[in-house]
Amino acid sequence: MVAQLNTEVTFVSKANAMINPIDPKSGLLMVGDKGVEFREENGPGFIQIPWVNITRIRVQMFFKGRYVRGFYFETDEGQLLEFVVDEAKDSLRAMRKYMPREKFVSQQSNLSNLFKNPFKRGKKDKE
Repeated sequence: MVAQLNTEVTFVSKANAMINPIDPKSGLLMVGDKGVEFREENGPGFIQIPWVNITRIRVQMFFKGRYVRGFYFETDEGQLLEFVVDEAKDSLRAMRKYMPREKFVSQQSNLSNLFKNPFKRGKKDKE
């Protein structure tokens, strides 16, 4: 059994770790004083990310921020870890206690490109 990273857990939510897009792992995402932990429900899998190793958190927002699907953690080792979370907005609020606002950025989604109006005139067409 692996020791917990956090001494105090402030928020817990169900989540899917999208390490392999074909086979996502379901489990619990825990936000605590030392970092973020993911524990797999069915098996010994776990992920521990200390706050000092996180360089950026990319937030997947839809409908102008009304719906948050999940987020990516960028680490200082160049890893990109994706999590789809049930209570993503509440998870982000809990993370804001430990991370500065500059570390949170909006992730451009492919879905927003589908809803753009192809007939809308751009700046080049107006001249």
